[in-house]
Amino acid sequence: MNTHDRALAIRSIVSLYREFEQVARRADISLGQYRTLLYLRAGPKNAGAIAAAGEIKKPTVSALLNGLREKGWIATANDPNDARVTQVVLTPAGKARMDAFELELADRIDPLMVGLDHESFYGALSAAATALTLSTEERRREVERQYLE
Repeated sequence: MNTHDRALAIRSIVSLYREFEQVARRADISLGQYRTLLYLRAGPKNAGAIAAAGEIKKPTVSALLNGLREKGWIATANDPNDARVTQVVLTPAGKARMDAFELELADRIDPLMVGLDHESFYGALSAAATALTLSTEERRREVERQYLE
């Protein structure tokens, strides 16, 4: 792939993100809240790990988690290994809101992809998501290791 095509691909990602921001502004969920729910979808985390993974300060993550808790999208549970430690868990309502938000985002993208084979487009993005998940998980584990030290 040549440099021009790579640049256009990056610009398209930025344009799609701008569309997502517009959907989020009209919804009851921000992209930051969605990213937090997505992180919790992999399993319970403590607030410090959430702050570290999102590279945000603890007071900011506290406000973020309070907003999600008020909406019923997360709950707090005791860590099974240490009852003194609490973890944040995704609730069924939180998962349902994530799923609905993802459909809202997809519905925003579909009409923009004029002339593209949607199956190929979403297939390529799914493959990218799989690759990103693998590299992102390793980076998150490293951040969490640093946080726990």
